[in-house]
Amino acid sequence: MLKVAKFELKKSRKRYGARSLLLILLAAMFSAAMGYASVLTGIDSDKGIYTANVRVDLGTFKLSEDSDVVLYDGKLFVGQNDKSLAAADELLKYLREEHRKRIEAEFGELAHPVRVSVVYLNPSKITPPRTKAEGGGVKNETESGQLNVNETEGSKQTSESASKTPAATTVTGGEMTANVTQVKKSSYVPPEDIKTPSLVDRMVLAFLFVIPSYFAVQVFSSSLLEDKLLRRLEVLLSAISRSDLIFGKILPHLLFSLLSSLAVSVYLGSYLAFLFAIPVILLLFSAQTFVVMISRSYREATFLLLVVSLLITIYAFIPAVFSTAIPLSKISPITLLIASVQGEEINLTDLSLSFAHYLIMASMLLYFSMKALNPDIAHGKEIFQKLVEISRLSVTSDSAAFILAFLSISFAFMAELFAVFMIFVLPRQLMIPALLVCVAAVEELIKGLIIFSSPTARRAFFTALGFFAGEKFLILFNVLQEYSIAFLGQFLVLPLILHIATALLIAFTAKFGYGRALMLAAILHAIYDHTVVMLLV
Repeated sequence: MLKVAKFELKKSRKRYGARSLLLILLAAMFSAAMGYASVLTGIDSDKGIYTANVRVDLGTFKLSEDSDVVLYDGKLFVGQNDKSLAAADELLKYLREEHRKRIEAEFGELAHPVRVSVVYLNPSKITPPRTKAEGGGVKNETESGQLNVNETEGSKQTSESASKTPAATTVTGGEMTANVTQVKKSSYVPPEDIKTPSLVDRMVLAFLFVIPSYFAVQVFSSSLLEDKLLRRLEVLLSAISRSDLIFGKILPHLLFSLLSSLAVSVYLGSYLAFLFAIPVILLLFSAQTFVVMISRSYREATFLLLVVSLLITIYAFIPAVFSTAIPLSKISPITLLIASVQGEEINLTDLSLSFAHYLIMASMLLYFSMKALNPDIAHGKEIFQKLVEISRLSVTSDSAAFILAFLSISFAFMAELFAVFMIFVLPRQLMIPALLVCVAAVEELIKGLIIFSSPTARRAFFTALGFFAGEKFLILFNVLQEYSIAFLGQFLVLPLILHIATALLIAFTAKFGYGRALMLAAILHAIYDHTVVMLLV
């Protein structure tokens, strides 16, 4: 493996040269730095877009006789067009801010006798208040709709020290309590300017951990594709094993990605944060390897590599946007990475499930890639035929079918989450039917590929049993708890009957064609799901 890694380094050095590699590295660092700086300082794209008849100490305005707004005799005159109205809003906002600064400089804190403090609560830490009643029962401390804010013991401070030190606060209201930290700032912010914490800066930080990996992955996939199309891999396989070949070619590029993430962690002062990027990086490398192995041409590989990279990026980063609203977002390591950088506490169960989810998919893709290192699979045949052939080489027993079906629930979950993202563009009355159809198609495709390795009733039964066990495993860890209606997760016997019935249908109709077998199973699955959801839920 080390010999292959050394050969890969020499090949990359010869292909790109030291100067080219340096330029690529500098370009990556410059892009990351510019992106980070643009978020912190903003992009000055609106400089001088408005005009006024007087000089305004604001970058968006410039002096002009033919102005958008006119200040005359203490009055503001606005034209009847959108640009003039926007200029007036910008100018009034500037004048209000200048007025606030002036009265604060003259009167100090007395300029704002009434102040409102904003406390941001973490939804995951909100728990209902419970106190012991006289009869041994439990009753709520507060009436619904009330909100009481009480300082805990030892947190009472003077107004002078409160502006410098965070105050621990207990918030109780409407059957909820949460310990939060309220940071009081000395500067006053008008209520209309109060904004919720933005995820943009944190998302940019998360991208800094992964962006260098995209360059390394592209170099790796290009090198692997070249070796495959020129049949160099077949020559190398005559001297080394498949695992040594795959891991040897990945190793130097993977080390570069990990070192880049580690450098970002050190720079941010969060030395272990790079660990959360490892599952995403491994999934990128394994997915690119698998795509190269099943591609028939350079054009096909280029398209698939781009699509796969985009899908993994969406799957890793989009859940992090909803990190404070949807518990399901913790399935992404990027969500945990952002929490780690922010110094938040990370649940061990969330950490284990997130890492296992990504590492299982990465391991399976690498395993399938090794099976695809076969001249009969690597060259020729359609992609679906290659997948069936890989299944035959991978699933050699009924127990292997059970294990593979159990682990493949990670891929089903990923595909179904994409389906959840896409159905929101549909009319409301079509959302649930569309989701059920997508779920049926994804699950039957995955089960069908395993059953096609040996289309027998026994193989179908073990495949259905393994897939059912994987679904219940996710329900056990509350991953699909909020979406159990769509996935029929709250039932035990019904999903098992469904999976066995569709698996047997695939096995018995496979002789008429794989496409027909999958279509019949998906139709039965969708009808069954729709009937159960409509009648029992």
